[in-house]
This record gives sequence, C-alpha cells and structure tokens, in this order.
Amino acid sequence: MTSSPTSRPARPATPGGSAGTGHPGGRPGGHPGGRPGAPAMDVPLDERVVGATPRSAIVAPIVLGLVSAASLAVFFVLVGRFLDLIADGATATSTDLALLCALPLVAVLCGLISSQVTARSVGVTERRLRGLVLGQVFDLGVARRSDAASGKLVSAATTDVEKAAGYRAGFMGPIAATMAGPVLVIVVIGIAIDPIAALWLAIAIPVIPLVVGGFQRAFRKVSGSYRRSAGMLSAAFLEAVQGLSTLVLHRAEDRTARDLAARGEDNRRQVMRLLAANQLLILVVDAAFSLGTLALAATLAVVRSLDGALTFGEAVALVLLSTLLTGPADVVGQFFYIGATGRAAERGLSGVLAEKPTVPAGRLAAPRSTSGHGEHGALAVELHSVTAGYDPGRPVLQGLSMRIEPGEHVALVGPSGVGKSTIVALLSRHLLPTSGAVFVGNLDTREAAGESVRSLVTVVDQQTVLFSGSIAENLRVARAEASDAELHEAIASAGLTADVERMPKGLDTPVGERGLSLSGGQVQRIAIARALLRDAPVLVLDEPTSQVDLESEALIIDALRTLSRNRTVLTVAHRSSAIRDVDRVIELGGAS
Repeated sequence: MTSSPTSRPARPATPGGSAGTGHPGGRPGGHPGGRPGAPAMDVPLDERVVGATPRSAIVAPIVLGLVSAASLAVFFVLVGRFLDLIADGATATSTDLALLCALPLVAVLCGLISSQVTARSVGVTERRLRGLVLGQVFDLGVARRSDAASGKLVSAATTDVEKAAGYRAGFMGPIAATMAGPVLVIVVIGIAIDPIAALWLAIAIPVIPLVVGGFQRAFRKVSGSYRRSAGMLSAAFLEAVQGLSTLVLHRAEDRTARDLAARGEDNRRQVMRLLAANQLLILVVDAAFSLGTLALAATLAVVRSLDGALTFGEAVALVLLSTLLTGPADVVGQFFYIGATGRAAERGLSGVLAEKPTVPAGRLAAPRSTSGHGEHGALAVELHSVTAGYDPGRPVLQGLSMRIEPGEHVALVGPSGVGKSTIVALLSRHLLPTSGAVFVGNLDTREAAGESVRSLVTVVDQQTVLFSGSIAENLRVARAEASDAELHEAIASAGLTADVERMPKGLDTPVGERGLSLSGGQVQRIAIARALLRDAPVLVLDEPTSQVDLESEALIIDALRTLSRNRTVLTVAHRSSAIRDVDRVIELGGAS
C-alpha cells in the first residue's frame, strides 16, 4: 500500500471490492473489425440501406426511359411509312417531317436528363449511407470500436457506400427502364406493324431477366468473397501505414510487403472472377438474345412481307424496332458487375448496421437526494459495488466501491490488467457496469444519456488524437465557438505559448496527420488545453505523461496543476512523478 506525498494515508477500495483479472488493461476484446461472427451475406438487408435512395432515382429513369423508348418507336414507325410514301411516289406532310426531326431529339433529351438525375441520386444516396455508417460507428461506442479493424470500417464508409449507392441509385432505375421499354416497343409493333410479329418477339423478352437473375444467383458467393477480400486488404494496408515506423524498426517491412502483396493478389483474383462472369454474361446475352432477336425480326419481316401482311416500309420498321429490344440487353451486360458488387456491398453495410450498441442511449436520471456538488462547482464521483468488464463472463472489476470527494485529487495505481482503464471507461460512460452503480455528481450513468455524463467529465488520454488541420481547429474540437482570445488563454495555461509563438503560423499551424509535425509533449499539452476549454467539473487523466520525455513531463505536470484547480481529478498513473500532488492514492489489486 502506498501513500501520497502529502502524508495523507492511501485508502484502498472498500473491502470486498476487488479488481478481477481479465483482458490486459481492461481493454475490450471482440470480433476483429467489430463485426458479428456471421458472414455479412447472412444478414438481412437493412431497410435503412434501401430507404437511403431517393424515390426519384427509381421513378425518373423509368418514366424517362419509357418516353425515350416511345419516341424512338414512333420514329421508326414513321420512317417505315415515309419509305412507303416514297415507294408510292407520294410526299410526306410537314407534320410528319417535323415529327421525324423532333422525336430523336426527345429521346436524346430524356437520356441526358436521366443521366443527370441518376448522378445526383447516387450522390444523395452516398451521403445518406455514409451518414448511417458514421452514426452507427458513433452509436456503437468507443468500447466496441477500440479493437476494431479500422480499415474495414473505412472500407464500409467508402468503397461499400459507393458500390451500394451505384447499385441502388445508379442501377435499379435504369435496369427497370430497360425491362419496361421492350414491353412498350412490343405494344407499338402489335398496334402499328403486325400483331403476329409482336407475339413472336414477345417470347424473347423474358430471356433478359431470367439470364441476369440466374447469373446473379450463381455468382453471389463470388461477389461476397470479393467484398470481404477488399475489406481485409484495406484493413491490412491501413494497419501497415499506421505502423510503418514500428515495422521498419523491427525489420518487418519486407515480410509485411509480401503479406500485402499476397492479399492484393487474392483480391485481384476475386475481381477477375467477377469480370469473367461479367464478360460471360455479355457473351451469352449478345449471342442468345441480341443476335437471335435481330435474326428473328429479319426473318419475320421477310416472311410476313412475302405473305402480303407487311409493306416494304413496315418490314424495315419492324427490323429497326427490334433494335430497341436488343439495346436493353447490352445495358444489362454492362451493369452486371455493378449489380454483383453493389448487392454484396449492401449486405456488408447491413452487417455493420445490424450491430447493437454495447451501451444503451440512456436518459437524464432523477437527481439523487444527497448533493454531489462541492465548492467551485466540483462534483463527487462514486462507484458503488461495481462489477464490470467488456466481456460479461470475465469481469475485470468485481464489487468495487470507491468515492472521490468534490475537489479531491485521487491517484489510481496498480499493475496492468486490474481495471484502471475500465474505470476510465465507466466514468465517461463508454462502458456500463454489469452490476452496481457509477455516479458522477447527481447522475447515475446507467440511466443518464452519454452526452449528459460526458458534459461533466473530461478525459486526457495517454495517447492524444489530433486531427489533420491547424492547432486552432484541434482546440475547437472541445468548444467550437471558442474565441481566439480563449484559445490563447488555454494554450498559456497549458504552457504552450512559447512553442506556438515560435511556429510560423501560430495557432493556424498545421499539425500534420495524427499530429506528426509536433513533439509528443506538445501534443499532450494541446490535449490539456482542449480540456481547459471544455471546463468540465470532473477531470480524468489516463497516464498523461507516459508517452513523453522527462523535460516534457515537467511542463505537462505544471500544466496539469493549472487544469486540476477547482475540479475533481482522477489520475491513472504508473510514474511516481505524476502523483506527487494528489490528495490520496487508491491501489487496485493486491490488498484491494
């Protein structure tokens, strides 16, 4: 048992409260990437994925496609009649000539409008799907994400979203139009040309959906394998980039490069299998449908002309109209790859959205009968008979009770794996106790909303996350409306003024990716300045000096003294220098 430098006795956790064994450091475990164990393709399609596509993305291409098909169909009929007029030595009326000029323009205009609507719909769908994925990631909470393969989540929010949007907003509408267009053409042939020929050509229409549906069912497993392979490649590549310095230090870069090359080759093979299926479909559709339909139309035109049922112009119009039946088949072949990968991407997104948050949303709790407020607005923090852990079957904390008085500075020490980081997660409501209760002031974290709890608690982590942007932008993460004067006051209290003044752009200096352009001490003091801007009554310091040198540590400790004033502070630490100014030490493990 240890005591604080102020000679106040160290008070262990209440008897009966112990720190159990569990995942080292109390960090969460789980499925890689935070995904469920079941393959994504077994997850039902989420209604939110389907609903992200605007209705206009389906309706507009169908309507415009039908108008375009009708315009071209009437145009070809008029061409046939114009040929018959020429054969009879007659002349066309000005109305017929005007229609011959206008109808192709209508078809072209419909195609342009349809392309614009589809492109806009794809963008809207991407934005909505990406919002769903990001919202789900935030809802799942830090506890679930901390062990996730970030590359898989990045892949879901980028590649999967793009492919799903391309399929749902850019594929479904046009493909529906291609299926409806031939029906309209057959009707025109039956009314304006020859019902017998229309009946024979109508037999060919069901071939397209039957062939495409069969191919999609046959290659569904291939498309799912491709999506998983692409996600694993993204995860491995991101991990390698983030850990590049470590790989070089341990001379593992060649081995990692070979592993990435092997994953890339596997992904290439999956892509080639899909492309091979796409080419096979195009070949089948072109051979079995396009050529067959044209040959059938030409045969019907000759036979019916010889029977006297068709004029020369009508026979020509019949062959021309049959080309409108083959155009959709070409589109189907071109879109097969989009459809196959898009359906797999939708299943992947549904798998992400199917996960349930480990911490429920909560609500504002009724105030406790006893006040948790001290002087200057500081709050008491209490854990009452808490059992908790990321794996319910292996709690890291068992029956732990402890209380930190308002304005008190308490250090939490103990070996790795006894639950110090678990307590930090409990206080910030990234984790809820299996049993017992955690109170921050008057709020019971089991009932209060996460936003309410985190408005009272600020955490300065051992590994500060900085975002690409300037120092000022990273400080305003804590309080977006903070003025420049408040930013300067915060960096002065954090001991950063001299460093910032030496930078060419001051607060507008870019920090680089993950703050790589700054020293470890500067990064940590930016975290302290952010905490000052938050001005929360409860401060949790999770080993704030573990990643810096002794000189930076001294500056950080001075900044922490300023930050700790008039606040309830819990410091998780291994270094004795980090707990010199505490009022009390609580040791987890051992006698606890």
